[in-house]
Amino acid sequence: MGENQTAAQQYLAERTRKRRRIIGLFAVPLILLVAVATYALFGTSQLDREIAALRSQGLPTNTSDLNAYYSIPPDVADTTDLWTAATAAVSAAGIYQRADKMRARTGPTAVAAVSAAGIDQRAATIPIVGMGPTPVPGPGKTWAQLEASRTFLQELDSEMQLIRRAAVAGGMPRYPVDFRAGINTLLPDTQETRTLARLLTLSVHVDAHDRMTTEVLHDLTAIFAVSDSLRGEPILISHLVRMATHAMGCQLTGDMLQSCQWTDDELASLQSAVGRAAFRPEMLRAIHGERALCLSTMDTTLGPLYRKMYRNTNKLKALEMFRQAVDGLETSWPEAANRCEQIDGQLKAIRGNIFSGFQYMSVMQLFPALRAEIVAGTRAEARQNCLIAAIAAYRYRLQHAELPKSLADLKELIPGDESQKIQRLTDPFDGQPLRFKSDDSGVIIYSVSDNLTDDGGVIDGEDPRVGDLGYSIEK
Repeated sequence: MGENQTAAQQYLAERTRKRRRIIGLFAVPLILLVAVATYALFGTSQLDREIAALRSQGLPTNTSDLNAYYSIPPDVADTTDLWTAATAAVSAAGIYQRADKMRARTGPTAVAAVSAAGIDQRAATIPIVGMGPTPVPGPGKTWAQLEASRTFLQELDSEMQLIRRAAVAGGMPRYPVDFRAGINTLLPDTQETRTLARLLTLSVHVDAHDRMTTEVLHDLTAIFAVSDSLRGEPILISHLVRMATHAMGCQLTGDMLQSCQWTDDELASLQSAVGRAAFRPEMLRAIHGERALCLSTMDTTLGPLYRKMYRNTNKLKALEMFRQAVDGLETSWPEAANRCEQIDGQLKAIRGNIFSGFQYMSVMQLFPALRAEIVAGTRAEARQNCLIAAIAAYRYRLQHAELPKSLADLKELIPGDESQKIQRLTDPFDGQPLRFKSDDSGVIIYSVSDNLTDDGGVIDGEDPRVGDLGYSIEK
């Protein structure tokens, strides 16, 4: 009897253990499923609130919104027809810059290679638009490609007139771009503006050699107008093109100031052309657009199962990081750089953990390299401020028959109200006044640049991470 009772108890105990194992086998996944569902529901609710908040501010959250966001403000002239006519004409002319990787080649083979790459045969040996030697010798010096460059521009006279007509009209185009293609969106007109700026640059050099200083000024101003035509672009790659074309204009202006004897009014107009770009608010706009592009792309990458499990998680993390970048950029360039360093630290920590690396795979693949963009934007504004101050130094010399002795001497010759004058004489890299160095050879106005170190006005280095950024004015 006792043995039977003991066997029954053991049997019941074993059944209980089996039942518990079976319940555990199903309960654990069920609990995990409920937890994931609860988290997903919470995540969806939070994501919906954040998306709604962005839309309430008129900001895009997907590529359809981005198409609408890319629009011409009501107070800006719509010059789409003029700019698209210019880009289409230049594109049809077959002048496209792919020569940088071929500059080491020489002779007929190089010419054939460049032509095959898409550069018109006429431009192959010409600098700037082809692979001719650079830098171009200054006015009064022998320039072997002068006559060929002059002839080339004459052959493209109709295209040049279209560029100049658009530049004079100014305004802003809304290029025919459809961002619903996501990260695969093509930007042919935006990219072609580089060629517009190169053609104008070549024209400036020819006119400078021909001592046509008024035409030099007009084409310099046109280069900045080409850059300004991109000020409403809603994504970062377009904003980089905007900054690159502006940098071309700045470098060329710095070169021409030494040799062109412009009046005070002409120099003041050049300051205005240089100063029209508002790089920080424009980059902020581009980051808003980049966020929409990133969120939309997360709807189509890494497979349906991964998206079902982790899409909301990735979107929330991306929104958190974009919010950090936006908050920094709304404050100052240094704060934007600081926030982006923090974002880079977060991404590094995610990569260092197997689980988080898998969980936030979309973020790691799609989040843009914002810190590099911020540095490029800071450099663009530093270059802009230095050039406006350098032009002011030339104006000061015209008015006083001597160069200024300090940055304070330039304040009244900087365009804008009091706060704008102060901002223009500030180094955006560190928030301190632009550096001013005077010696027997002249004046140097400069920024500490990327390395945040005052290198004493060493501004001739090709690497932006080494030395300073600025302009020298010879006595």
